[in-house]
Amino acid sequence: METKILVVYFSATGTTKPLAEYAAENLNADLYEIVPEIPYTEEDLAYYTNGRAE
Repeated sequence: METKILVVYFSATGTTKPLAEYAAENLNADLYEIVPEIPYTEEDLAYYTNGRAE
């Protein structure tokens, strides 16, 4: 039985993307990026506010 692997990632700031690409390459997996319908702004990502990314 053949097993297929999918690496799914979300990277609001771009830091997760290289890790997901590395994992997919090493696992010979497909890669899928979760993209928000409404892009995140700097204010959304500010951890010290009531931003959207809390």
